[in-house]
Amino acid sequence: MVTVMTDTPAPPISISLDGFSEDYNDPELAGALSFMIEQQGLLQTLVTGIVELLPDTSIWRLTLTGDMVATVNRVTDRADDNPYTTDRGAGHAGAITLPHDDGTFDIVVSANVLFATREDVESVEALISHVIAAAEHLSRHEAGHAALRLRGEDADAYQDVEGLSKTDAACRKPLAAHVDDNRIEQYTAVHAPSPLHHVDHLTDAIAHLRSELNEAKRTWRADIGAAAYRTLNAANGLVRVFAYLAPELGLDESGKPRRPDPLPEGWTDYIEDSWDAWSLTFHRLRPVDEPMTTYELGAVLADLCRLMNAWLRSIGIESGITDDDQEYIFWEKDRY
Repeated sequence: MVTVMTDTPAPPISISLDGFSEDYNDPELAGALSFMIEQQGLLQTLVTGIVELLPDTSIWRLTLTGDMVATVNRVTDRADDNPYTTDRGAGHAGAITLPHDDGTFDIVVSANVLFATREDVESVEALISHVIAAAEHLSRHEAGHAALRLRGEDADAYQDVEGLSKTDAACRKPLAAHVDDNRIEQYTAVHAPSPLHHVDHLTDAIAHLRSELNEAKRTWRADIGAAAYRTLNAANGLVRVFAYLAPELGLDESGKPRRPDPLPEGWTDYIEDSWDAWSLTFHRLRPVDEPMTTYELGAVLADLCRLMNAWLRSIGIESGITDDDQEYIFWEKDRY
């Protein structure tokens, strides 16, 4: 544990390193991490980002880990048959904020993700800049989740919005999580942009959806439940990318949602016709540092739920819940 001293009296800041055993399987990463901590102020960068949104240092603990899954399983005491997973559609989670009943939070950041780049960097200096930028971004993103919860504005506070059909209501929980992420990303887009851009990940995300839809179409007769889960999980994964992409691309001077340039493969098939609706609906939200009422959040969430099923229908997936609570799903294309 590391205690960071400040100029004014404050509770000690809890920082731990975890998942770095003596036989750690990536000694190069461990060495680079030591360099960043000892000579580049990595821990101070993480703390500064968290304090920006969570100034009360007594309510949070930071863990920098070399094994994200093992650390989260330990902190949350998850059962062996229900381990944490970092998989997020075609991507992976690099950090998580874990709330506790006593009002405190464990913020867990993957050291691996801080060093992850999409392409080889040109120099040591470029890698240092990347790691610092990633730390600035991830620390604020995770602190944002805690800030929303402390204000009673996180997903748990508004996801039970009423007035939806059973089919649309089934989308509330996953989409509420995307609402939270979008509000935080609106903030970080201004204060600490990620060095990794979701627009660069979009081709892979679309390809992942297409692959999952085709596999579900191929296998549904053998196990329709598994095929339905595969389909809806992949669709939700792409919508999660939308939540990040909307603030990353922003709006133009006339208020129209910007598109990637160049357009990624599959954009026209899966996104173009609905992008204005997705982006403008997400832009009705305000950044994490600007309060919103649960009524405002619920109204946006309800519209996102309706949009989700309209979008699924537009790409050839008809799914829902009947009045007598029977779930159904149809893959309406021979090939996606």
